[in-house]
Amino acid sequence: MKKCLALTAMFVNVATLLSADTNALIEVKIFKDWILGGEFNFGNFVIKNTGTDPLPLAKTATDFEGRQLMQRKSEAKSMRERQYKWIEQRGGGLFYLLPGETHVYEGRKFPIENPDPYSGELRFVIPIYFGNDVWIDTEPVTFNRVAPDSEEHLGIIHEYVSTMADGQRILSHPWNLVTVTYRDERWLYKKSIDTGNYFPICPLSLTNKIRVEPQDNKDLLKIWDGDKPMIYHIRQGLLLEGPDENNVFGKWTRERKQRAEADNAEVRRKKAEAQ
Repeated sequence: MKKCLALTAMFVNVATLLSADTNALIEVKIFKDWILGGEFNFGNFVIKNTGTDPLPLAKTATDFEGRQLMQRKSEAKSMRERQYKWIEQRGGGLFYLLPGETHVYEGRKFPIENPDPYSGELRFVIPIYFGNDVWIDTEPVTFNRVAPDSEEHLGIIHEYVSTMADGQRILSHPWNLVTVTYRDERWLYKKSIDTGNYFPICPLSLTNKIRVEPQDNKDLLKIWDGDKPMIYHIRQGLLLEGPDENNVFGKWTRERKQRAEADNAEVRRKKAEAQ
């Protein structure tokens, strides 16, 4: 399988955040430079504290996505602040990234919303919120909106979202599972039956037959790319198992986290020597 294009954008914002000495370096990772009309792409973030003050971040990836990785919408500042404070009051809490250290979130793909499904070239910033109406905006991320060369329907999958007192599970709306080919890349998507929006799962080989098998756990699917099996968690939107050439998100996150941990250990060693 041809290695898919991986884009890394490193952005520095030196605007005043919590104090004049609070700055951050944000690395945005996306895995292809094209996007379909109505596609919500995915990526991950690496945040390095390049200032001298601790940087407040959500402990969990879920809280970061919902309460810090937010669009600059028209809500009042008070509404945004209530959303942010929810992290401490009802969510998993905040931690403070120390100066010089780096953090990589695990266990969740972060959606990168297509702001204009009709535009050819898309350029938009990704904002991160730090409370008190303080933001970091990345430099613009660029995608090209394309029409796929082909789309193949594999089947319909269901997302089980809640359990009743008697143990019965309730379905959300079903999804189409499709493959999309564009030039020399082929990707697996789940596609909303209601809206037609696309949510990418992983790259596939160009020629292998794709098979899908249900698992005993209703949240899981076994997907075969030729003779290569993968386990996909429908609700989480993640591959739990799969070869690195398919599980590009998991591979990159694992390797980038290892590098961040090594860098942080070196930062702490130098601080200890300086004391």
